[in-house]
Amino acid sequence: MLHYKTYELDDPEAPWVVFVHGAGGSSSIWFLQIKEFIRYFNVLLVDLRGHGRSKGMLPHKDERHYDFEDITRDIIEVLDSLNIRKAHFIGISLGT
Repeated sequence: MLHYKTYELDDPEAPWVVFVHGAGGSSSIWFLQIKEFIRYFNVLLVDLRGHGRSKGMLPHKDERHYDFEDITRDIIEVLDSLNIRKAHFIGISLGT
């Protein structure tokens, strides 16, 4: 599973915002934005496969071709594991 970090409010009804970085980046690029968002939202930061702390998720050399469907499934796996049923998404580059 992807590496992720959550910031959760005490309010169980607070909406979720998921930040998705671009190619070559990691969730650490959002450090300025999350300072404000965590005041009002539950926040989920993910490191896409092969990036940041998810670098170990890259398959063997001959299986390194993955597409947007694979990336989407990776993110949905995290959402499902956290029981997040709906969220707003903020992305940049590949993350959009």
